[in-house]
Amino acid sequence: MKAYLVAGTPGVGKSTVASGLAERIGALMLELRELADPGELEVHPAKLSARAGARIRRAGRDAVIATHIIFKPRGIPIGAVIVLRRSPLKLLEELRLRGYPEEKVLENVEAELLGVVYVDALRKMGEGRVFQIDTTVRGVAETVDLAYRVLRGEWGGEEVDWVSQLERDGSLQGLLSKLSARGARA
Repeated sequence: MKAYLVAGTPGVGKSTVASGLAERIGALMLELRELADPGELEVHPAKLSARAGARIRRAGRDAVIATHIIFKPRGIPIGAVIVLRRSPLKLLEELRLRGYPEEKVLENVEAELLGVVYVDALRKMGEGRVFQIDTTVRGVAETVDLAYRVLRGEWGGEEVDWVSQLERDGSLQGLLSKLSARGARA
């Protein structure tokens, strides 16, 4: 049995892609919120690890876990970590549409701009098991297909560098102004 993490900041498509990938490979699908107790606001990674490992062992099959927290299920090897990425500008729109409080929107956009989930995955899992997929202009089916190809060793993911891209298209300064205004309000 192996676990595959589909990770990223809120709004990048983790749950939808993880569900499609789990269905495609016949794996158990887990979401982070399923591993927390009702009302539990913060779950310690050790608890996540224990709970996920127990659920996967009970199911007796591979699992795909949709998460923004990088962790290894206890006793279950990680097959791959697929970090979904989305343009910070599109993410800003998406999270506002979902009704997130503005402070949370900007916090998550900043995390995406800086690649926080990707860097954390690299630090905890190592370079050979972490792959990025840009979901900005891709549909669910295409993203699931790319994730499946990653698992089969047919595709090595892609490089994502929002700072350089936004700088090239002239939108970095505007985004940084929004983010720095957030810091001034705090």
